[in-house]
This record gives sequence, C-alpha cells and structure tokens, in this order.
Amino acid sequence: MGVMKIGRTLQLVGILAFGLGQGIGHSQTYYYSGPITGFIDAELTPNGLGQGGIGVTFGTVIETLYYNPESQTLEVAGSVALNPYNGSFNISSAPFQQPESGSATLTVGDSGSIPFDMTFPSAGVGSYSGGNLLISVSGSGIYNGQAFSGNWNLEMNLGLDISAVSPTSLIFTEHPVSGPGYGASHGEPVIPGTDLQTGNNDGTYGYSWSQNSIVAVAVPEPNPLSLLALGVSALASLRLRLPPCFRSR
Repeated sequence: MGVMKIGRTLQLVGILAFGLGQGIGHSQTYYYSGPITGFIDAELTPNGLGQGGIGVTFGTVIETLYYNPESQTLEVAGSVALNPYNGSFNISSAPFQQPESGSATLTVGDSGSIPFDMTFPSAGVGSYSGGNLLISVSGSGIYNGQAFSGNWNLEMNLGLDISAVSPTSLIFTEHPVSGPGYGASHGEPVIPGTDLQTGNNDGTYGYSWSQNSIVAVAVPEPNPLSLLALGVSALASLRLRLPPCFRSR
C-alpha cells in the first residue's frame, strides 16, 4: 500500500514537472461569446428545379480560440445557436414544369446549435486564411407519394483575418470566402432514382456568416509559481510518508 501511495505521488510530481517544463507553451488560448450575423437556407430540390426548405438564422456563438504564433495556425472550437433549427414545408415544382408535390421536415445542427471545430492554417496577423465548417442536416417526408429520409452535410467556406494579437486579446474577422456565399451540399439524392437532391439545382445552398472585428480575451494560463509550490508540497508529503531509512539526511 505504501509503495502504491509513493508511486502515485511520484506520478503527480512528474506531471507537475512536465507542466513546468512546458510553461505557457507555444500557443495562447482566447475566448469569445456574443451575437453573430448570418443565416442558412437549407433546401430540397425536385427534378433540378423548384424547391422547398427552411431558413435558419444564427444566434449567440461561443468559441474558444487556440492560436499558435510559431506555426501560425488558429483552431476555433465551440457552438452557435440556431433559430429555428427545424421546420416543415411543402415541396413544389417550378412554373411550367411537370407538377410535383410533397412535404418534408428538416433538422439542422444538433438540438438547436451547430458544434464546430475548425483549423485555419497560415493565420498570421494581416494574412488571409480559409477554413471549412460542416453542418449536419437530416430530413424526411413524402414526395409524389413516396416516403423518404436522408442525412447530409452542408459545407460553409469561411475566411479569417487576424488584425491584432497580444497576451490579453486576439482581434479577428470571420466571413464567407466572397461575401454572402454559396456552400456545397454533400449527399446522395434523397430518393435514389429520382432527382430530389439536397440544396439548389446546382448542388449549392446560400449562407452568410459575419463576425467583424471581434475581440476575444485571453484565458489565464496556470501560474508556474503556483505549480512549483504544489510540486514542492507534494515532495514534502512524500518525504514524510517514506520510512526513516529512505529519508534524506
């Protein structure tokens, strides 16, 4: 039992020593929570023309940013709220086309939000960087009397511009690659053998995402002196638990 306690204490000391060796490290963590401007048009398209779908707007975004100035990469992880995140609609054909009819229900994201984890390469101050945000969509319904269901991903191409970085804040802008854009809709036809596709007739959908001059604040790093004090305390505790013959004189 005493050997196990000693082993665990040594393991703790090793972890503390490793943390002290790493220090603050080569990256800095920042945090932001606030409103975002944007929308998604999630659609289904019968026979290449005509369509039905739902419009989704963005609410509050919560994100943690991990910036590495040496490799100039920025990882952004978090979630953004959706309103609404699901809805029902009628599927209709375009004017002067063969009549088509149906109805469907779509769900965007995960329980009212979109979780994301994006990495932007070449994310230096004053440099442009691009990344992709995948959004899950599921749908079901009836089209010309045939029941269907499907799952697919919408891909938002986002651009990132960092205007300033300091130990206390990171200022950035995120936007579609070229203004309000069109993303790719990945998935097979919802009903195999028909042309009921995800997205518009060209396999794309409309979206927008706008975060202008956002100030993300730094997350405090562990204090190396506090870690050192904890390590010294652990070593002192270990010494008291050792048999007298093992204690240094």
